[in-house]
Amino acid sequence: MTYFEYLSYVPYVLLFALATALIYAWGLWRARNQARDLNSMLSAKGVSRVRKALKKNGAMTRKELEKVVSGLSARQPFSRNGIEVKDPKKFLDSLLPYMVKQKLIEERTEDKKVVYVYRK
Repeated sequence: MTYFEYLSYVPYVLLFALATALIYAWGLWRARNQARDLNSMLSAKGVSRVRKALKKNGAMTRKELEKVVSGLSARQPFSRNGIEVKDPKKFLDSLLPYMVKQKLIEERTEDKKVVYVYRK
């Protein structure tokens, strides 16, 4: 083979190196943002599950909602890592105020108990 025939392989080698660099950068970015993405996925699942329970059952107390979100988990596709609700009280401490602030649910006091109601 001559020198010029070897040069014909250079673009292929450069394209392979570029593809490898892009895949590596995407993997680094995904690993760095994984915790944030898992938290937002879990919160979205929690919001959905709480809204469905309130829509189906009507007004519910915090204790009843703890049973709804206990064991809730989220996992990214093609990843072994996941996140799960271990402490439903703590999870609801952050989720319920967010949902009330976004006007997804309503907080009421009935018979000296705080209950949450689905808001249309």
